Amino acid sequence: MERPHERSAGALARALARKIGQELNEQRDTGGEAGPVPDAELDSGTLDRSIELALSCATRVREERDAAPALLAELLALPGLDRETAVVVNPRYQSYTLASYILERCEKAVFHDPAMSRELAHLARAIASQTDPRSCGGAAALADLEAYALGMEGNALRVAGSLRDALMSFMQAREIQEKGGADPDLAARIDLMEASLRRDIRQFGTALTLLDRAAETFASLRDNEQTARAMINRANVYLVQRDLDGAIANLRKALPLVQDSWLGLCVRHNLISALAECGKAREAADLYEQSRNLYLHFSDPLTNSRRLWAEGLIARELGDLNTAASLLSAASERLAEQGYGFDAALAGLDLVAVHAKQGQTNEVLRVASHLLRLFQMHNVQPEALAALRMVQEATERKALDRAVLAQAAEIVRANQIRGTSTD
Repeated sequence: MERPHERSAGALARALARKIGQELNEQRDTGGEAGPVPDAELDSGTLDRSIELALSCATRVREERDAAPALLAELLALPGLDRETAVVVNPRYQSYTLASYILERCEKAVFHDPAMSRELAHLARAIASQTDPRSCGGAAALADLEAYALGMEGNALRVAGSLRDALMSFMQAREIQEKGGADPDLAARIDLMEASLRRDIRQFGTALTLLDRAAETFASLRDNEQTARAMINRANVYLVQRDLDGAIANLRKALPLVQDSWLGLCVRHNLISALAECGKAREAADLYEQSRNLYLHFSDPLTNSRRLWAEGLIARELGDLNTAASLLSAASERLAEQGYGFDAALAGLDLVAVHAKQGQTNEVLRVASHLLRLFQMHNVQPEALAALRMVQEATERKALDRAVLAQAAEIVRANQIRGTSTD
């Protein structure tokens, strides 16, 4: 598994390797002959210069990487407009490595602070536009990086719920990508992010096509971690479509490829939920027990809420309805307070299903009314509110059944932009 600094520098290393290779081929050409001269006829001076260039580039990239955190801190300390001015006038900020480092930070921030993630992506693009192509493998390499920055910006917009603006960002990224095309890894990462957007706007066929292409590229690059992400995102498409068997099959394939502990938890959590919902509660419970320490390793509020949700689903399917009600109530309230409205709505509907299973009509009404007030207080999306109102009205008419609950859940899932996925 690559270390983080190796991942962030990987695109630049590939770009520089291509540049050196091109220079070698140019020096091999002799008097207009077609084709390169055999390796044996290369003079030692050419090889020495190429080795010297490679070592020089490696040293420079390492130095730029070490300086990147401090340079980013300097830029973030400036007002927004001053940042772009600084990037234009100060060569210290004009490096592929700095832009790549910022995009690495952008990827980590997207689900916790999508607004900051978008700012970082915009900043990385500004840096890429000012960087000298000769310093990083050529204009094609910079075009790839700029397209990737636009993809990251589009992903941040998607997570924030601005799906139309996200689509425009990806369209722009594809236009710029036509000027690049040199780096298959960055192209596949754009495919991965756009697939999530296509899933959210319910273009499932397009999403799966993009994921197939990304998975094929990552597999050819022997990048198990990103191959696993493509499988996980494919499973997320199936989850939205309620094809639980398809989701489970993809999650099982992804799990052995994952080495990152956080990504591993995401896979396990989604697999636990899918197993519980498709009638395999005992298997879900066993996997949860195996994953308990991993859940506890991440103590952030979102992970704790999802842990409670998973426990509640398992308890419900195993018939421990009182425990399920307590756990799902806590999960739904915490998720709403943390701003994860669609997750909160789905957990709330799971709670309503528990009370409906218990035959407690009054409790269903109480919970639905409470969740409506809670969601209104935390500005939860209108689709989630509409689903709960549907349940409330059906209960008042004494017409609440599994079909109504399934329809309400589908309303939420059809509009879900943030959930238990990794993307």
